[in-house]
Formats: sequence, structure tokens, C-alpha cells
Amino acid sequence: MSTASSNVSNYFCHVIGESPEKVARFHASTVRRTKAFAIAIHIPVVLWAVTGWVIATQIFHLHMAAAMGVAVLCAALIYMVERLVLATPKVWTVNLVRVFIGLVISILGASTVDLVIFDREITEQLRSAGEAKLMAEHDAGIGKLELAVAQQKRDWQKVQDAANCEANGTCGSKVRSVGPVYRELAQQAEFQRVAYTDAQAKLNVARDAKAQALADWRAAPPDTDTAGILARVQALHEYTTQHTAAMVAWVLLFSLVLFLELTVVLSKLTFGQTVDDELEVIRERISQQKARAYMEAVTYPAPQARSMIAASFD
Repeated sequence: MSTASSNVSNYFCHVIGESPEKVARFHASTVRRTKAFAIAIHIPVVLWAVTGWVIATQIFHLHMAAAMGVAVLCAALIYMVERLVLATPKVWTVNLVRVFIGLVISILGASTVDLVIFDREITEQLRSAGEAKLMAEHDAGIGKLELAVAQQKRDWQKVQDAANCEANGTCGSKVRSVGPVYRELAQQAEFQRVAYTDAQAKLNVARDAKAQALADWRAAPPDTDTAGILARVQALHEYTTQHTAAMVAWVLLFSLVLFLELTVVLSKLTFGQTVDDELEVIRERISQQKARAYMEAVTYPAPQARSMIAASFD
């Protein structure tokens, strides 16, 4: 074995927590599995390191030192979890827990990667949602004013019709004239007309304010950097549900990242028992039997009786 390959092998051994001397005595199947575990554990660690760095710098806008700290912390945490996954025994209950932990970590990792990759789409959706919220606020006020204008118009028309009816004698006093009754109705109609005009003016002002607010928003949209992770996840969900192509791209990318995050779990489930595993089990059983035999020899009554007899002759 060359020096370079030896260094790589030693590095792989230390990555998964095995001593190089012990690995050197392994059979070929166990060596292949050890290399596979060592390679697989790098994938989620690197993904989380890069993801932590990008999220810290792009979303939270941390300084380089703080971002490096976040990246190292994420990588170290995932490394310890993956080491724990490799160290657990292969029984169905542990496998179930292992797969569950792997899925949770993978989903979190894939989601955070999506936030970075679809950053522009998320920004667009956040701005669209902000614009929709702004328009909804203005539309709510305009809707109330429109109802008020419609009501004022009906009231004005009602009083004006009553004044006209009094003037032509078709209703009211049944006398065609422009007497006191007509003048009173005409005055009320004028009041209603002024109220209607004022309400219509307020409605026009509200509509102009909406148009100006929309123009200002589109000319200088607010910064979306203050949006948190939950808001960005919600924006990504809304964007993908509204665009079929984006949904397909998101599903494919999410599946890829999920598979990469699950490489350690899949590797652990794929490789079966090797000769060295069986030998280790046999050694443990032999050690256990020796320990039990020693305990029986020490605690059995016959040795104690012989000791007492020997003591009585002294």
C-alpha cells in the first residue's frame, strides 16, 4: 500500500471512529463497507456546512466569522448524528428510529437548500404577497366608501324624486306647484346631493391613494431581507403551488437533496453482516461465557466450604 492510499485509509478510519490498526485486520468486505461509510458521511456534512454558510450570509446577513461559526456548528452537529446512526445496531426498532431521524434531518436539510436555491422566486413571491396585502388594505377602505356612496346616491335620488313628484302634482299634496312642501323637499334633496358629492370625492381620493401607493410600491419595493425562515418557506410553498413547472423543479431538487442527505442511512441499511461482524459477535459470546463461568466458580458453595475447612485447620 502506498503512502497516499495509507493516509486516505487512515483518514477514513478516523472519520468513522475506527482505529487504522483494527481496520488493517478486517476482511475485504468490511474494508469496502468502511470506505463506503466514510465517503457517505461526508455528503450530508458538506451539504449542511454549505447550507449553514449560505443561510447565515444570504438570509441572516451575518458577518464572515459568525457565518463560519454557523457552518462549522451545523457540520459538527450533523457529523455527530451520522456517527450515531453508524454506531447503532441493526435491529428493526433501531432501524425504524434511524430512518425517522434520517428523514427529519433530510427534510430539514432539503428545505434549507431550497430556500437558498429558490431565493429569487421567494423574493418575488414575498413582494407579490406584500403588494396583494397593500391592495387588500386599500380595497377594504374603498369598498366601505363605495357602499357609502351608493347609499348616499339612493337617499338623494329618493328625496329628489319626492320633490319632483310634489312639483308635478303626481304625489304628496296632489297639487302641481312649487310651494313650501316642494321647497322643503328640494332643500333636503340638495343636502343629500352635497352629501353624495362629498362621499364621491372621498371615494376618488381613496382610489387615487391606492393608485399612488401601488406606483410607489412598484417603483421602490420594500426590502425582503427582514423576512424570516418561516415566511420564506410559506412564500416558497405559495409560489410552487401557483406554478406547475416550479413545483416539478422543486420536487426533483427536493428528492435529490433528500437522497443525498439519506446516504448514510441507506448505506447502513444496504450493507449486511460481514465476517468481521460475526467474529466480533463470537468473541463477545465467548467473553460472556467466561465471565459467567468465573462468577459461578466464585459464588458456588463448594469453593466456600473448602475455604472454611482449610481455615479451621490453621
